[in-house]
Amino acid sequence: MDKVKGFFVEFKSVFTGENVLKENEEHANVVTATVMMNTFFIAVIICALRIAGLFNIDMEKMVTVAVLSFFILFIPAIVCFTRGGKGKYLKNILLVLLSLGIMLIYSLLTYTATLLIVVPVILASRYYLKKFTEGVAAVSVLLLGFASYAGIKWGLLDINYIVIPEGTEITVGKSLTDSVISLGLPESGIISNIMLQSYVPTLLLYVFIISFACIQVSQSGRKMIDKQKELSEKGARIQTELNLATRIQADMIPQLFPAFPDRPEFDLFATMTPAKEVGGDFYDFFMVDDDHLGLVIADVSGKGVPAALFMMASKSIIQNNALLGKSPAEVLRDTNNSICKNNREDMFVTVWLGILEISTGKLTCANAGHEYPVLCSSEGAFELYKDRHGFVIGGMAGVNYKEYEIALKPGSKLFVYTDGVPEATDANNELFGTDRMLDALNADKKADPQKILTNVRSSVDSFVKDAEQFDDLTMLCLEYKGVEGR
Repeated sequence: MDKVKGFFVEFKSVFTGENVLKENEEHANVVTATVMMNTFFIAVIICALRIAGLFNIDMEKMVTVAVLSFFILFIPAIVCFTRGGKGKYLKNILLVLLSLGIMLIYSLLTYTATLLIVVPVILASRYYLKKFTEGVAAVSVLLLGFASYAGIKWGLLDINYIVIPEGTEITVGKSLTDSVISLGLPESGIISNIMLQSYVPTLLLYVFIISFACIQVSQSGRKMIDKQKELSEKGARIQTELNLATRIQADMIPQLFPAFPDRPEFDLFATMTPAKEVGGDFYDFFMVDDDHLGLVIADVSGKGVPAALFMMASKSIIQNNALLGKSPAEVLRDTNNSICKNNREDMFVTVWLGILEISTGKLTCANAGHEYPVLCSSEGAFELYKDRHGFVIGGMAGVNYKEYEIALKPGSKLFVYTDGVPEATDANNELFGTDRMLDALNADKKADPQKILTNVRSSVDSFVKDAEQFDDLTMLCLEYKGVEGR
């Protein structure tokens, strides 16, 4: 009993549209409706050719088939088009009606429309449902068995299908009985003879062989679609996770400006634009104590999620060491040693670190393989400050770093950046370069930090235009205003 119930549940799932990709089924319905429309026109054309005397078919029967085809094929096809192929049971209705329409035409043209009998099975395979294709093949065999019988009774009969004893004379008439009455055989014998010697082999050759091929195509096609669906869902999950990673990374980087509205001694602004959903660049700024401001800009090797994870770890280690009151050289040294202890992926990060003594304008810096900073005095222009580079963070344990001091006067500006700025590339593979970067900085050197970064970004965008960028673009600008009264 359970097996019988299971069979009907499975049968229902196949023929009610369950487990079918909706979009594919709707498109397949439209394809089937198009074939139905074309089949109707073929029936009309055959009727017209019969009127012209090309086919030896009973005129009344041919007109009947054409009229029935209008209701069986044409109207349902129009309905399908108007619905856009949507409908839970539409595929079942369309294929049954198409099989009926083909049965009518085949019953009249039994030996000229042989290939028509496999059309429903071929179309069924387009739905990529193995059991559905098998079901349509079974229905086609039944319907075409009736069509074969009808073709013998009143269709266009091929005399080669009949085994006629030598010397036998026959009279050609309108029906099978009239045509073969002189054979001396009963009508049932003639029908069984023709079915066994012609129509059954036709069904075996065309329906079963082609059905087998269509079933295999349907099965492999469904596997391919399921795989594509799985990959699509996996891609959507990955995209969701990337979006979440982007938000987490953005939350790790200070983005609220003005950053320190209660500190009139300085102003700063920073931006980061990752080349992918998440990037390896980062900037940071934080108060070490009431008189010291920490500034960091860094570039992790690689891109994407691994670089972002490495970036967040590096940022936390650098900040934690700086908040302990260490000098920039000590911060880079201890950060490097910490990262080298657990760096099986051999990733590294270039870092520029500066600690500003707010009361005096003294900026103590250290550079671990990063780009040169750019300085602008209150009356001068932006120029590269070619500091001494140390080794990258994460490259080798036990490295010591050198530090240097820069005296900032009120009105002085500092611009630090990652290599995504000078290495921005246009469609001709030409680099933006440091000269264009300096020109953009000096275009309005008296502007506030936010406007200066906007000018640089606009210059980069105008240069690269629509060319795809492969590196993150990160910038930070500080303006030292000094302590009032000094």
